[in-house]
Amino acid sequence: MKKKYLWPLLVLLLGTSFLKSAMAAPIKLTPPVFAAQAMSLEQVRTGITPQRVRIVFQFNKMPHYMVSQNAQKKQIILRFDKVSVAGIKSSATLGTQTVQGFTVSSSPQGTKVVIDTVANPDYHIDELSNPSRIFIDISREYETKDVQQIAPGLIYTKYFRHDGSGNLTAYLADVDPSKYELIPVLGGGRTLGKNTVQAMAEYYNAPVAINSSYFGGYKTLYGLTMIDGTIASTTYLPRTAFGINAQGKPIIATVTYNGSVHTSQGDFPLAGVNCSRTDNSLVAYNSFYGNSTGTENIDGSMEYTVEDGHVTKILTNDSPLGPDSTVLSARGTMAQALKELKVGDAVTISNGLEPIWQGATQIVGVGPRLLRDGKIDITSAAEQIGGDVTWGRAPRTAVGITAASHVLMLVVDGRQAQSRGLTLQGLAELLLKFGARDAVNFDGGGSSEMVVNGDVVNSPSDGSQRYVGASLAAVPLSAGAQ
Repeated sequence: MKKKYLWPLLVLLLGTSFLKSAMAAPIKLTPPVFAAQAMSLEQVRTGITPQRVRIVFQFNKMPHYMVSQNAQKKQIILRFDKVSVAGIKSSATLGTQTVQGFTVSSSPQGTKVVIDTVANPDYHIDELSNPSRIFIDISREYETKDVQQIAPGLIYTKYFRHDGSGNLTAYLADVDPSKYELIPVLGGGRTLGKNTVQAMAEYYNAPVAINSSYFGGYKTLYGLTMIDGTIASTTYLPRTAFGINAQGKPIIATVTYNGSVHTSQGDFPLAGVNCSRTDNSLVAYNSFYGNSTGTENIDGSMEYTVEDGHVTKILTNDSPLGPDSTVLSARGTMAQALKELKVGDAVTISNGLEPIWQGATQIVGVGPRLLRDGKIDITSAAEQIGGDVTWGRAPRTAVGITAASHVLMLVVDGRQAQSRGLTLQGLAELLLKFGARDAVNFDGGGSSEMVVNGDVVNSPSDGSQRYVGASLAAVPLSAGAQ
């Protein structure tokens, strides 16, 4: 064989031999060895605002962690797995009402942080990167006020509070009655009906208005209402009312209606004003009810239009109503008792109220009373106010009077995360905080609403404005209905 062929053959034989040897005993490759980086807590920072306490834990890399509370819910416990502590102060005192302080300790399992708090505070824990941090926000008890002077004699306050009962948002208008008239506004402006508080405020171009009376059907208010000295609705029970007396001063007192009619045939009791005419009853209707009585001819009904103390017209039903007239609508036995009345006969209509209300110009009867002479006095039972009003936390509306005779119009949001609402007791306490000495509860729940300069400032619990029967508006003394 020629030499030029020997070298390739030799290389082939040697390669094959090497390959067989490698297959019989493979070569072991040893990876490089890197030292594991231990996790450590490098820094702890705190921050305090009126709303919360924040504690931030900074690590060299993000650890696994667990969070829990002790059985009494007065400690929040954080455990950081396999984390060492180096150079971190073992304890810190914060001294807030919500968080007293915290301690940091180490164990073979890692690092433990115990935060001493009031009972069961709200808290939130989360992570941040670059650098690796874990923070906890603990809500603290606080209250803040945003106060604005809308105009001379009119101050608006938005109030926030967080405590062991949760969040609360309230809205307060402080009204000087020497500069503003407090006027009840009906759903139709000056006729019974239903509308939003915003629409009723627009009727008088009122800078502030709140919902007021309990209501039922389209033209039914549950409470005595007086507007500019004329009764627009009555109540069947003694109830607490807010009003303006003959001297122009705001008052809160019990109001009871005892109406009567004096004729040549005798004296007869009035069942009420602008209310349903039931069997064998006598009811007075005026222009606050609408254009006519809307009654039907039942049980030989009779209606007598009275102007300037004399009967001017007699019909059986659905009599027209004017600004200067009252219609006496009689049914059953009352119609029989008045059947001798003739056009031209003298008639005197008396709307009997307690002496404190004599000469009053404006009245809103709702209830129950909340404050009397600077002390809590909730009269739900005496006024036969139902459990739907008295029980539990709810959105609330109320009116108070200060020692300086300013009127406090208050609305509290409820049934929402940002505001749980108040009980009647809590409502009375809040009014005391704002300086009220006397106070009365208004309709609440989804009806609670405040309008300031044309805008709804609170958050109605229905998610939208409710159509209600009446409101109370603060109107500059020089202004009037538009």
